[in-house]
Amino acid sequence: MNRIYLIIAIIILIFTVIKAKKYIFDIKKCIPIMLLGMATALAILIFPISGEENIIGRIVFSIVYSAQTIILNENLDILNRLQIVGATNVISIGIIYIISLLMPLLTVSFLLTLIDDFTSKIKLYFTKKNNVLIFSDVNEKSISMAKALNNKNTTIIFANYKKEEHKQFNQAIKNIKGVKISSLLENVNIKRIKSNSINLCIISEDENNNLGLTLKLIEKNKLSNKKIKIYSILNDEMSRVILDSTDKGNIQLEIVNEIERTILQLLQNKPIYLNAKNNEINVLIIGCGKVGKQFLKTITWCGQIIGYSLNINVIDINANKIKETIEKECPELIPNYNYNFIEADINSKEALEELNKLKNINYVVVTLNTDEINIKEAIFLRRYFLYQDKENYNNKPIINIWIKNEEKNKQVSILKDEKKAQYDLNAFGSNSEIYYKYPIINSEMEKTAQKIHLSYDPEDTELKNYYKTEYNIKSSRATAMHLKYKLYSVLKENYTGDIEKDLNTFSEIIKNEEVFEELAKNEHNRWNAYMRSDGYRKASIEDVKKYIKTTNDYRHHLAKMHPAIDEYDNLDEIGKNIGKNLKDSDRDIIRNMPKFLN
Repeated sequence: MNRIYLIIAIIILIFTVIKAKKYIFDIKKCIPIMLLGMATALAILIFPISGEENIIGRIVFSIVYSAQTIILNENLDILNRLQIVGATNVISIGIIYIISLLMPLLTVSFLLTLIDDFTSKIKLYFTKKNNVLIFSDVNEKSISMAKALNNKNTTIIFANYKKEEHKQFNQAIKNIKGVKISSLLENVNIKRIKSNSINLCIISEDENNNLGLTLKLIEKNKLSNKKIKIYSILNDEMSRVILDSTDKGNIQLEIVNEIERTILQLLQNKPIYLNAKNNEINVLIIGCGKVGKQFLKTITWCGQIIGYSLNINVIDINANKIKETIEKECPELIPNYNYNFIEADINSKEALEELNKLKNINYVVVTLNTDEINIKEAIFLRRYFLYQDKENYNNKPIINIWIKNEEKNKQVSILKDEKKAQYDLNAFGSNSEIYYKYPIINSEMEKTAQKIHLSYDPEDTELKNYYKTEYNIKSSRATAMHLKYKLYSVLKENYTGDIEKDLNTFSEIIKNEEVFEELAKNEHNRWNAYMRSDGYRKASIEDVKKYIKTTNDYRHHLAKMHPAIDEYDNLDEIGKNIGKNLKDSDRDIIRNMPKFLN
């Protein structure tokens, strides 16, 4: 055999491997590349031994032989024509045998993949279940969420499935009877899905991809008559601004900010009034980065509780810069509430001296740079507070730690010292907590938030206005989250945690006009703090008269100005000037609390 044919074949095979390697996790692209390259190499090796007299006959024979090998009809008798003499012939025969064995295997694998994908699409497009949930990606988040939502009425689909890349999730997908499709979510023909209730979850680890895909899906499906809801995992403010500016048509869009959601859930499960002394809520935030800063903002409005004062202490190596950033983002926040920013390395002597000055801390959040540092600091703080209690050695504020790692998150809750005493540390922030323990789809908080919105806008039965901007969703969600805090503040020692029993007691108590009005005032104080934490500031009547000419609204959401950000007692006078009763919405929240919480 001519050595040149062998060299060309080897070069083609090397090039094929390099090209196919780029698509190693995409079988539908990888296998065709491999088959084409190997078929070409095989045809070149067969060409000189084909036995045909003219060159055209040899070319045709070589191509037909390679094609037969692809379709599982190879005939190795031709190799008998080649004498096993010389290194070139030996290597050529070896390569021909290897290719002839590999190509049928690749063909079978490819066919099985196509059949599997076809079967999955049949399940997708012909499902008779009431709901369909499609994930954009297969990862820890989507698997956790699917486990939580697995039920007989929901078909769960994983798009963008790559057999080799995602094989560690196969058993989990099988357990929840999930359907795997290799198609990208943007290529799924939603119009062909029989179900009228379709949830799309954009859950890639790359948030730029999440934003881009969300915009594509909105544009593609905004005129659909089906009930389509998109959940998009996006943690940055700019994504919210971009999506608020997008015409969503009939699409319901919910932006999932993991940090905000986790903090709200933490404050539901571990209320900040627990262990408070002398009706003072004293919070300590260790580390005020992205998580710590969001916690500071949230706890400011969440901590507006009847009969309690709120003090927030922050220890961070960059505390002064963080304070300046908050002052820029939220100009009316820091001047109106009690913050103590301490600039110090938590491991320094200065930080310890400042800790010694803090009294009656009942709630701690540790959100430093890494899980390991957070755990170490939380253990130190548990010991520190116990040691500071010289009388009883029983000072145990609630200590919460931001822990993303699943295994460490689980272990923190059972940490014990050498004598088996519990550290009583509360870890939060892991994917299983966010997506499994407290799933984001159809959560109780969202249902309550929607009820609250409908009390403001009873004609919005399709919730189009609710999903029009993230502002509406977040505002209603914050109101919903604070309802149980109000319930506790009124019932106090009579609070049982049994919602039905507590609401019956509450309904009797608020018949007292003074109590009712005090709760309405508390709701307005909570709303003031919420608005300020979102960057809003008070608009004077003069301001309103100027901008209402262009906005046709007494609020200016672009400039983040609102005339109702004021004391409750001033609302009647402000309302007269803008032709609106500003106390009505606060009173309606209190009046409808039993309906919202049932």
